[in-house]
Amino acid sequence: MRADRRLAYALIAPAVLILLAILAYPMARLILLSFQRFDSRSLFTGEAPLVGFDNYTRVLTDPQFWEVLARTAGVTIVTVLAVMVAGFALAQLLRKAAGWARVTLLVGLVLIWAMPMVSSAIIWQWMFQPQYGVMNWILTRLVIFGDLSAHNWFGNTFEALTIIIVMVVWKGLPFVALTLYAGMTQIPEELYEAAALDGARAGAITRNITVPMLAPIIGVLTTLQVIWSVNSFTPFWVLTQGGPAGGTTTLSIYAYVKALSANDYGAGAAISILTVLILSTFAIVYVRRLSAQGEIS
Repeated sequence: MRADRRLAYALIAPAVLILLAILAYPMARLILLSFQRFDSRSLFTGEAPLVGFDNYTRVLTDPQFWEVLARTAGVTIVTVLAVMVAGFALAQLLRKAAGWARVTLLVGLVLIWAMPMVSSAIIWQWMFQPQYGVMNWILTRLVIFGDLSAHNWFGNTFEALTIIIVMVVWKGLPFVALTLYAGMTQIPEELYEAAALDGARAGAITRNITVPMLAPIIGVLTTLQVIWSVNSFTPFWVLTQGGPAGGTTTLSIYAYVKALSANDYGAGAAISILTVLILSTFAIVYVRRLSAQGEIS
């Protein structure tokens, strides 16, 4: 047993060392920066005195931080629920589809997944552009919502957030769908055949066979999607830059604007560290809960 444990540690040691080499210094520098008064003056003088928890105090007593945190939580909940439900439905479709349809869907998903996020965001920005966006043209021709030929989707907070959420779900859907589909292929067909012989309906089969069998995968995917959603930066920045009037500002945008637009690098670092702590706490609590329920061993 000890020999097996030593072998396991030896096998993962290179990956751990590489991660430490890549992440240790930036993380340590970020933590130090969060305890310093580092602003535009510090860039020229090189002086960044330690100020203790002053940056954290300023951030945590700023009403805007709590507004941004609440918005980030809301966007994350909607995004994760949407991508998990849509991904599960698409995985079910892949499992039941004919050969040519399955291949077509798989190719489409892989192409979406392979597209860089910046390119995707620019395409979506063009699609909803007020003057020559294809969505305005299509909706105007359909005469469903009236004349939208010059409608500014990104001038309204609700519409802008909706477009961003749909884009994030669209971009994250391939990973969730393909992972769940791979898990479904490992469920013994005998279970489905036995349930069908007992007269179980499709919904009951999904609830009592598919979902319990995929519970560990669903747990890990949910954790990853929450982390990726909270850290999502590119769609928000490319499409709205946090506007209009800060209505689409999330934690990642808030930290970036504080650090690079307001030149308050200490506060930006503090916001980043708080984000890491929030996500780490969520991941630990959620994974421990799954482990306690026996869904992850």
